[in-house]
Amino acid sequence: DSLGFFTIGYGHKLEAGINWAGQEWSQDMADQTLANDLDEADEQAQNLPEVAGLNGCRTNAVIELVYNMGLHHWRGFEKCRQALHEARWQDAHDQLLASKWADEVGPHRSQRLAGYFLTAGY
Repeated sequence: DSLGFFTIGYGHKLEAGINWAGQEWSQDMADQTLANDLDEADEQAQNLPEVAGLNGCRTNAVIELVYNMGLHHWRGFEKCRQALHEARWQDAHDQLLASKWADEVGPHRSQRLAGYFLTAGY
């Protein structure tokens, strides 16, 4: 990926310290890994205080963020998470876009997810 981590399929980060050269994954393996990763991100996100009371679109944005950056990293977005919890949609939007993460993933993903926080719609 852009940070030098080995990934497979739909961005599944592979364990560091293993030589992954020559490993082959089928489409079915990639699809199953994605489904497992999304289930895990969904379960983790549902336990976060900022998700309580969010509509489906905003909840899905949090799930995608947990999937994309990992729960530990998302927990570091304290100002954005607090803004979501307090229904301060503009602040949540602005905090997400002001992050290093937004620069790393680029405008397409970062503006799309921040827009979900702002408008509650796809």
